[in-house]
Amino acid sequence: MTQRIAFIMPHFDVGGAEHVVLRLLASLDRTRFAPVLVLQSRSGALLDQVPADVPIHDLGGARASRAILRLARLMRRERFDLTYSATNAGNLMALAALRLSGTRTRAVISEHTPLTGFLGHAKARQLRVALMRWLYPAASALVAPLPQIGEEHRTILGASLPRFACLPNPVIDALTPAKATPRRLNQLISVGRLAPEKRFDLMIDAFALAHSRNPDLRLTIHGEGPCRPELMAQIDAYGLSGIVALPGLTHDVPAALNRADMFLCTSRLEGLGNAIIEAMAAGLPVLSVDCPYGPPHLLEDGASGALVRSDRAEDIAEEILRMASDLPRRQTYQQRGQAMAARYSTRASITAHEDLFALACQ
Repeated sequence: MTQRIAFIMPHFDVGGAEHVVLRLLASLDRTRFAPVLVLQSRSGALLDQVPADVPIHDLGGARASRAILRLARLMRRERFDLTYSATNAGNLMALAALRLSGTRTRAVISEHTPLTGFLGHAKARQLRVALMRWLYPAASALVAPLPQIGEEHRTILGASLPRFACLPNPVIDALTPAKATPRRLNQLISVGRLAPEKRFDLMIDAFALAHSRNPDLRLTIHGEGPCRPELMAQIDAYGLSGIVALPGLTHDVPAALNRADMFLCTSRLEGLGNAIIEAMAAGLPVLSVDCPYGPPHLLEDGASGALVRSDRAEDIAEEILRMASDLPRRQTYQQRGQAMAARYSTRASITAHEDLFALACQ
């Protein structure tokens, strides 16, 4: 019997959790599962990539309380077998709607962002934690890409923590055949939403310092978001127009990575770091700041990539310059990085998710 799964998201803009859901929508075995996408607001750059056989339900951009009521009515009408949500706000909305709906639909909730840092900046933190303690125990399972995220939830929920499953994100279809590591490091790249948590302002500060000592360096940041005006002004202030580029979204990340020599990450926190995995799969050495929790895990505390244990632009710039002149080190990171990326293949991840969904539906 085919199980109908409702994937519940606030929107479908570019982001790590959204990309995971997009891969699940596209790759789930249709003889076993029939995916449906439910959006609080039918908006986002990924909408045109939703498979044609996936129905989309729009909650009309309603605020949380009204969206919960609309979602509860949808659940009563559609009688889904399972719901899957992938953000803290989405989890709370889905579980509250399920409680109101009176249906026996099962729920799998997931979290792709560390609670460390997130809850510290969340609106009405105490209320959010109270809602988690009230609603989360009703879920059939909690999914996250790293065990540390599960442990964070355990500190809040204690014995009420739902069954926890650490599942790999579906990030890559295949490894790119390794290209020769260039003798001279020239093209630096990053990919991500132009949002405060990615700290691209810090990246540009560090790059400006490195470029002043190595004028051959270039930086391209692919992505879109609210910080674009400030970042453009920062680039102009440094006189780096034409040296640092913000070309916007790209739907061909592998091609963009293929034109680069090294990947940079300066995020304040990363639930896993899908973009880092994509860079590793493409054979790029990675340089990242140390932040919770993905980068130190993926870079194996510096064995598979350069891990800068500082948020100072000067220290990041020094590491960029050291990497630029250390060909053997970049070659080691290229080899070890591809081995790490292989753990996050789409097929392995989809199989793990399908097994969990089947178990939750029993």
